[in-house]
Amino acid sequence: MKTSQKRRIIISKMFINVIFPVFVVVFISYIFSRFRKVSVSTLSSIAIYLLTPALIIRSFDIHGEIILKDIHLFLVHLGIYAVAMYVISLVISKVFRMSKKTKYAFILLSLVPNTGNIGIPVCEYYLGSEGGSIATFILVITSIMTQTYGVYLASRGVSIGKDNFDEIKTALKNVFSLPLVYVVILSITLNLFSIKLPTFLRDPIYSLGFAAIPMGLVQLGIVLGEVKFSRIPLVFIVLTILVKLIIAPLISGLIGFFIGFSSVALKVLMLQYGMPSALYCSILATHFNLRPKLVGITILIVTTVSILTLTGMIYVLSFL
Repeated sequence: MKTSQKRRIIISKMFINVIFPVFVVVFISYIFSRFRKVSVSTLSSIAIYLLTPALIIRSFDIHGEIILKDIHLFLVHLGIYAVAMYVISLVISKVFRMSKKTKYAFILLSLVPNTGNIGIPVCEYYLGSEGGSIATFILVITSIMTQTYGVYLASRGVSIGKDNFDEIKTALKNVFSLPLVYVVILSITLNLFSIKLPTFLRDPIYSLGFAAIPMGLVQLGIVLGEVKFSRIPLVFIVLTILVKLIIAPLISGLIGFFIGFSSVALKVLMLQYGMPSALYCSILATHFNLRPKLVGITILIVTTVSILTLTGMIYVLSFL
């Protein structure tokens, strides 16, 4: 079989087995929301206070040794990446004179990748179990960023302080009022002392963790059910696509290359940070009332366009 034919088979299977099922769940939830009123804020609270913390605990419990072994390199990469993407998105938001809420929604969408429900299966299918393990590890550290720095950005976007210091203080208060910081500390502590969850705790926590990803898709579909599609902010969406799907993976790849990543790890870094904006952006936007409908419709369109960009990226990476 020719190499070009193999690549076409890989790409078609990726779409059928990975991306298409994601859209099926979102579409079913969207249809459901058109006939049944559902409280999105309640779903957001469940995700923030129950499901996502359980997902993090489960990830540390399963992959704790790998995470603690290489976490310093990936954290350096994430730190540089976050600063670079913040500066890029901030400059763009100022050039286009976005309002405060829109600016922070744009920065949030630009920074937070969908490393879980799309990233992990794509990496595992394309790069095998090694790629899937690295992708899961990246999910953990990006989740830490999402629920600390992401919460900070979402909170600051809606804060009404007298000055920057008041806004930062309010945002930090919101970060520490949510459970993830404490969940991460607990998970790291358990791993340092090689403590595994007992069965009577592991089973329910794992169940909640597994529910986090499909619940995020369900919530996105429900949020989109409330969106008025006649008011699509075209410029905002095009800018998000440009930053999130094109600039972000290039920045991630360059940083990874100079830090010393290569082969499978480098490919996973580019794929994971080139994923569309995370569904968790919708959860945070709803929880803090940070332009939730704008964020929802942007995630839908960016995720749709990512079918093309991810396909192209996999094609290019197949030559490396």
